[in-house]
Amino acid sequence: MQTKRKGKAIISAMAAIMIVSVFAAMIGSVGAHSVGGEYNIIEMNPFPQKVLTGEDLDFSEGWRPEIVTVSRVSGGVVEWSITADANNQLKVSEEETQWTKSGAFFVNYLNPTTYDAQLSVSEPIMPLELKVGTRKVSSIAVGTKLTIDTAGMNLFPEDRVDFVIIGPYGQIKYDEINDQQFTNISVAQLTSYYGDNNLETTGWSLGDYSFQVKTRSDMACGLEAVSAIKELKIEIGEIEIEADMTSTVELDTVKLIVTGVADDEINVAASPLSDDVIFKAGIDDTPMAATNWFADTIDADGIRLYAVEFTDTGSYTIKVMVTGPAEIGGIPNPRVGDFDTVDITVYEKEVVFDLPSTVVIGDRITIKGTSTSGTYVSVYVDDILYKKLENIVLVDGEFRQEVMTTDIGMNVPGIVKLEAWIDCYTRAGEWRPTRSPDGTTNVLMLAPWLTAGLSTDSVDQEDDFVVYGTAPGSTDVTLLYVPPRGGGGKSLLDKWMTGLSPRRASVSTTDNTYSKKMTVQEDADSGVYYIIVLSSGMDGYWGMTGMHQLDVAFENKYGITDLSGPSIATKTQDQVVAILEDLTQTPGSDDLMRILTISVGNIDSLTLNPITDVVVGNPLVVNGETSRKDGSIIWITVKKPYYEIVPQAAIATDKTFSATFDTTGAPSGTYTVNANDGCGYTTATSVNIIAGTSP
Repeated sequence: MQTKRKGKAIISAMAAIMIVSVFAAMIGSVGAHSVGGEYNIIEMNPFPQKVLTGEDLDFSEGWRPEIVTVSRVSGGVVEWSITADANNQLKVSEEETQWTKSGAFFVNYLNPTTYDAQLSVSEPIMPLELKVGTRKVSSIAVGTKLTIDTAGMNLFPEDRVDFVIIGPYGQIKYDEINDQQFTNISVAQLTSYYGDNNLETTGWSLGDYSFQVKTRSDMACGLEAVSAIKELKIEIGEIEIEADMTSTVELDTVKLIVTGVADDEINVAASPLSDDVIFKAGIDDTPMAATNWFADTIDADGIRLYAVEFTDTGSYTIKVMVTGPAEIGGIPNPRVGDFDTVDITVYEKEVVFDLPSTVVIGDRITIKGTSTSGTYVSVYVDDILYKKLENIVLVDGEFRQEVMTTDIGMNVPGIVKLEAWIDCYTRAGEWRPTRSPDGTTNVLMLAPWLTAGLSTDSVDQEDDFVVYGTAPGSTDVTLLYVPPRGGGGKSLLDKWMTGLSPRRASVSTTDNTYSKKMTVQEDADSGVYYIIVLSSGMDGYWGMTGMHQLDVAFENKYGITDLSGPSIATKTQDQVVAILEDLTQTPGSDDLMRILTISVGNIDSLTLNPITDVVVGNPLVVNGETSRKDGSIIWITVKKPYYEIVPQAAIATDKTFSATFDTTGAPSGTYTVNANDGCGYTTATSVNIIAGTSP
């Protein structure tokens, strides 16, 4: 690039510096200073004087002939010192870490009030930003004026620097076209020449440029420092329009980038005009009066950003045209009538759900998916919009909201329909939009179920055991431990207590499992304890009591005020089981119940084997084990609330027993199977008698 010297400005500036220097000499210097030479001149002065790491210091002006010593002092104690060379000069080396440690630096320090000078040491700061006005830029139209912002630079104004500009054809040391000098200028000149929207780019080549400030160490107190490199693209001054995407969906926002010459007046519109094209007023640089067209003026950086959306599918052309000013400095504007266009194809918007095909009622579920456009998604469940699914925020085109199925109407077994609308303006409780949904899916809701198991079927006092299982649709399960002597027997878990030892176990939200480790207390009864696992079902209420707390439900329905107190003490094991069956299996209840048994201590054994589901009409075979001698009678009952199958007597043979029950005509449901050996030992399990084909 060809250049010319900015001679008058430099001569004037140098003259000003000389006058200031002479004036300073007349009235006396006030501290460290630079004269655009090799050294930071330090004066004998009690006030802190600026020093930058990397500088060379000179102590010869106005000092005694003795060699000076600089000390780092902390709390009145000298922690480190360094002596100047024979010329009373000193390098503040960046490699010496002492310069950056805490403390104050003094010259010829004797005590806190006796020293020749104080130094304020800091690292060099050389910020650099490229701006047009106050706006940072990375590209401009050729001819646009730049501001070189070095606010915060802590070099001396007299320090000399090179403003290194590398263009498409190499370094520009001097711009002849605009009379701009970039090398061997002072920091003060860098600021005054180029710090106020006054760096000219008229006539510069198009392409990529880099900008950096570098000190000239021999004229900047020995300091070798550079600023960060800033990149800039200089582009042609013709009007241009681009879009950040040339294909989009309905109601999605597209950003338009218009580049041109500063102060050119433009018109932006769909070509031809269309009511389905809406420029979004107030977003980026889009004027507040914008509709399906608007007028604007290119600002100082030569770039304008606009936002547009489309309300229907199709192909659209957006056109920008230069409309003025008609003249520039009395010469006709050659760009009036110039235009550029960009084509944008608009597709139908869509929401795609990402949900499991089946969900258990009572579970947590994450309503999630993707959307091709918009800011929010509202999801309706069977035509109802619940508050938690209103205006779910889209993040990178995805939405997600975790909810309980029972909070959003997904609480009845069967198929549930979910529909989504993008940027829906209705609210929870209002009618759904009249337009077609942007996405739809179905989910099959399943009723909860409950399984239970034990880590062992027998333990001694003070031993551990684990109750485990699955409970889809439940957040927790309740565990009751019924002593061999019923509600008045010794607690299985709580020392010096009687009753049912109620506990709770949380259900995992990831795999619906639960697990609870317990320790048998030392004075627990020897015998068979019933372990009852309960879930309050989908509604969270026990039975039909409307109560969330089990003990409150017991009190309201049965007058039992304490599961570990006198009011339960008179109930046998079987009576406690019967009460729980009545509570959980009352018509209309969705509670779940499972019965386990565990043998504690040294006892005679009586156990029932697990029983698989039995279809109504098929034989129900009950098997078990007993410690009774051969020929002993084991009485077995199979019953549920309001119905009992004819009891059977099983004969013990080789420590085992077996009985078969006729289920013809038995109502489907969960039955409790009880075995009693007539010697005070009982045990129980449960079986499902179901209608239909056996799985």
